[in-house]
Amino acid sequence: MQLSNVSNANNTSNTANISMPAVKVIAHAKVTANNSSKTVLLTNTASNAASNVASNAVSNIASNESSKVASITISNLATPEPILQEKTTSDSQVRPRQETGQTGPKSLAGKRKIRFNALKQGRYAKSTLLPFEDEKLYAKHAKEVFAALVPTNYIETQLVDEYANAIWRIYRHETRGAYEREQILKRLTPTMAAQMLGIADTKVHKAPEYLIKLAHVIPKAQSQQALQAIAQYVHLQKNAKGIANFNLVWRQYSILFEALSVWVEDHGFNIPLFNGSHEGLSLAWQQNPIKVLESLETLCDELYYVAHWEKIKPAIRVWMESYYFLQRAEQYRINQDEQLLMKERNYAHSLLDRLSRLRKTGDLTGLDLPKGD
Repeated sequence: MQLSNVSNANNTSNTANISMPAVKVIAHAKVTANNSSKTVLLTNTASNAASNVASNAVSNIASNESSKVASITISNLATPEPILQEKTTSDSQVRPRQETGQTGPKSLAGKRKIRFNALKQGRYAKSTLLPFEDEKLYAKHAKEVFAALVPTNYIETQLVDEYANAIWRIYRHETRGAYEREQILKRLTPTMAAQMLGIADTKVHKAPEYLIKLAHVIPKAQSQQALQAIAQYVHLQKNAKGIANFNLVWRQYSILFEALSVWVEDHGFNIPLFNGSHEGLSLAWQQNPIKVLESLETLCDELYYVAHWEKIKPAIRVWMESYYFLQRAEQYRINQDEQLLMKERNYAHSLLDRLSRLRKTGDLTGLDLPKGD
């Protein structure tokens, strides 16, 4: 529209300029009209000629302007505006960057610094973590491995990364193996151990919890005291049958009754065995001799394990070992885990060998770097 407006304006201006000679001719004709009619005729002829000239000039100008418009239009079509070119180039260049998501540091040092910022599970994770494993703990583990081995290029970084994952899997296998062993040993009970030892049935159900905990330690003095208390109990059974009040004889069996006093307290009886001055049995205990005898029997059954702990411990160890290894199905599964553990150890060591060879020779032949799934 602007081009059309300019052409019309130019045409109007040119038409006005070209019409000026015709006006002068007409004015001259008016001046000479009074002298001769021939002059008037000549003037009309000149006026017509001038009009024709003006019309032709206008046509030529319009034609030239149209040519200019066409030229401009063709030029625009042949050469796009710079703005359109920039937009097209920008779209083609920005799209790949958006699709690939190439952001963050480009240097190897920068990538090593942020490589543990986002750990994730799955196929493309740096290390496949189980749902219950601590991502922060793994990140700390990996950073310590990298700090110790200090990879200097891409190949070394891949080897060190795979080594960190292998060590993590070794920890996992060791933990799983420990849990498996615990599960087998949890099936053992003190009663089973007592039965294996061939202990009398009256004492089997009194077996203490530490009977299957071979790390348990009983001081030698405590064992000796337990033996003395048992000896006194045997003597009491033989020589003090039918006693109606044990307050009369307890001093003759002081070690036994002192042990019974501790036992009563440990088992939560509401009345202590001795009175406040510790000079005799409490009145309630004096009046209940049957309860005293029952408590003494239970006490001595328990003291049996205290007195003989060091002697029966080796037998319990052998029995637990045989029980553990005779669990064929469980042991087979654990053996499979142990084999996986050994494979991981060997693989981790081979990675260190590769890293050492690479640093010495710089030869990448035969490295067999790990590939993604």
